[in-house]
Amino acid sequence: MIAPRCTRLAPERGGPINERGLPDLRAGARKRVRTVLAAVPLPRPWSMNAWVDGLEAWRGREIDLVPVEYRPGQPSGAWQARPDYDLIAYTEHTSALHQDHIIAHELAHLLCAHTGTCLMSESEAAELAPDLAPRALSHLLTRVTSGTDEYEAELIAVLLMSAATSEPPAVQPGASGRAADQARRLAALLG
Repeated sequence: MIAPRCTRLAPERGGPINERGLPDLRAGARKRVRTVLAAVPLPRPWSMNAWVDGLEAWRGREIDLVPVEYRPGQPSGAWQARPDYDLIAYTEHTSALHQDHIIAHELAHLLCAHTGTCLMSESEAAELAPDLAPRALSHLLTRVTSGTDEYEAELIAVLLMSAATSEPPAVQPGASGRAADQARRLAALLG
């Protein structure tokens, strides 16, 4: 089995990143994370579902998390703003920590109100997720955003997950001390 991976960062899909704007982008991402965490503190012990419940209350809008089967070449997650709620799809068969990171990445798109161009038809969506209504997934899984939007979403996801996995207390479920250390090192690298 091929492990899920985020294909939305591929250059041909996300486009170039404006490197001159990266310091401002990083500062803005840190500020956005501080603002969100001040309004919706991370639950202890860590639980993505509990944190999403807090985000829903803060925003006054439901967020539905939907596991989908990963297929090579497809994104590992996606967000779509529906008329009455937000829908976040994430890879079903991967570790809990990886699922949380995928969801955090998509929540970052939501919090930043990123937009993109849809490349998927309703029939393609139905083939990818046959148990869900095609209209629920059309314009969802292959939305293409700019490279800068992807960088910002990934940075925010790393910052959120780093805060969620910081010691103490231990992350539950699924994260080892090694995974938490790697998340902190990656957050420090991204700046």
